[in-house]
Parts: sequence; C-alpha cells; structure tokens
Amino acid sequence: MDQKHLRWGILSCARIAREKVIPAIQNSQRGTVVAIASRNTDLAHQVAKNYEIPVISPTYDELIDLSSIDAIYIPLPNHLHIEWASRAIKAGKHVLCEKPLGLSRMDIKHLVKVSGEHPEQLVAEAFMYRYHPQWIYTKELIQSGKIGELRSIHVHFSYDNRDPNNIRNRLEYGGGALMDIGCYGISVARWLYDAEPVRVCAQVERDPEFKTDISTSILLDFDQGSATITCGTQMHRSQYVILTGTEGRLALHTPFNMSPNEPTSVELQQNLGTYIQNLEPVNQFSEQSDAFAAAVFDEKPFSTPITDSLYNMGVIDACFQSGESGTWITF
Repeated sequence: MDQKHLRWGILSCARIAREKVIPAIQNSQRGTVVAIASRNTDLAHQVAKNYEIPVISPTYDELIDLSSIDAIYIPLPNHLHIEWASRAIKAGKHVLCEKPLGLSRMDIKHLVKVSGEHPEQLVAEAFMYRYHPQWIYTKELIQSGKIGELRSIHVHFSYDNRDPNNIRNRLEYGGGALMDIGCYGISVARWLYDAEPVRVCAQVERDPEFKTDISTSILLDFDQGSATITCGTQMHRSQYVILTGTEGRLALHTPFNMSPNEPTSVELQQNLGTYIQNLEPVNQFSEQSDAFAAAVFDEKPFSTPITDSLYNMGVIDACFQSGESGTWITF
C-alpha cells in the first residue's frame, strides 16, 4: 500500500459516485480510484473513460478481491450496505459507505461485530459535511464560546421527489426522508452537543402509496439543550441550520450540499452586531477522502467511525418508534 495514496474501488456507478465522489477522489491529495464495478457495463465503461479509471470489474465480488485496491466506497441502495460492507471488510479492505450505514441499529451491530473481527480495517459512514471548512469553523466558534453555551439546534432539509421508481421512495430499499436526509440533522445535533440525546419525540407522515416517510419532524432532548429537525421529500427544496446559544446565534444557509466551486459563509449574530465569515470554495468529498486516508495511514481520528453510526442509527430507530407510538422514547 502506497503510503501517500489510498487506492479506491467503487461499487456501482450510482449518481453520487460518478458525479461527486469519484471526481473528488481523483482530485484529492491522497486518493486514486483504480477500479469500478457496475451491473451496467456501458455506463461503467463511460465512467472509467471519463475519470481515467484503469480497471472495470464485471462483478462486485471480483472488485472486492482485487489486490490492487486498499479501500472500497459503497454508494449502493441502503438495503445493500451491510451485505457489501461485510464482504469488503472480510476481504481485507477499508470501507467508506454512504449513509445510512444500515437500515436499523441491529444491522449496524452486526457490522460492528464483523469489524471487530478485523480491527485493522477502517469502517466509516460518509457524512461528508463534517470535513467542510464551514463546519470545522462553526464547531470552533461553538467550542470557543462565541455564542455562549449552545442551547438550541434547528435543522431543515427538504426536496421534492415524487417519482415512484426512485430508490428514495422505495420502502424496501430503505427510502424515506429520515433515512435519506433526516440522518444529517441527527448527526449534526449529536456532533455539536458532543453528547447523545436523553429522549426523542417524532411525528411521521407517510405517503399513502410509497409507505415511506415524506415528512418527519423530530425533537431531541439533550442535557445541554434541544434540537429540532424537519426533513421532507415532498416539499420545496430547502436546507439551513440555525444554532442559538446564550450569547449569540450562528446560521449556515447551505449546510450540506455545498458546491465545490462556490464560496460558503457562516453568519454570527451577537449583541454588538452581525458578522459574516466567508470561506473559499472547497470540495467536501475530497476533504473526506483525504481525512479517510489520514486515518488509514497516519492513525488520525476519523469523525464518523462505525461506533458513531451505531448511535446515529439508534436515534433514527427511536424516531420511527416514537412516530408509531405517539410518545417520547427515552434512551
């Protein structure tokens, strides 16, 4: 294994892989995509040509077994994550898997067991936002006391997708608002409070045809404060995060889908006025790739290891349980 570059294999030509992750890895400092596998042979050849990927594997298993790769990136539909992450780990590969890592906490407990049998392999969930400078800056502001003590987190993330054939609208594939985008809000709250919620309450509205949740509203109760999260798949496209403390307020207007070609900004409000910190364009997927390589080669901590995924999924499970029972779920 080259001590500077992690050699990646990509399982499938999913849109996020071919439009975001593959070009980001190819432009990163410490990563190179050397192999791709897809059931769509024509598309695989086109992606390989576009991004100068030298190897096209006819099957996922053959790619995983390649000795020329060190790590596997998994952008498959949610219900396939555990199966292929387990296979990759057992084949001696590091794994970066799209969120959510599984369909339930029991799923991830199984993967934790597999990972524990192969401790030399890094297994992580791809919450790319944590590696973007605007979020690193935001957490630094909170930790330095710029808004006093953090008391309230509000996250909104929504889009409008009513296609019955889209995997995000297929319950059997792990679709729905909470799995697809609500998981970001839960991740943000746990990360910024640096704690787990004490209890959770959620209201879940399901599509009568798809059966997936199309609008979920969540209240998380932490010892330090609270977090409210709204996510929807049949709403106007919108995303923002508001963080309120005892002495100020922070606002992120594009907290998750930041363009690698456009600057971002963090708005800080205090009694003396409003300040806006502008940040240069950064590809958060490249930053995530380099952070993963640093964790593999240099044993640097990675922000979203499998243990973090276990807690995040536990909250997601509790949200669904609360939505069904109409009661608070206490941890």
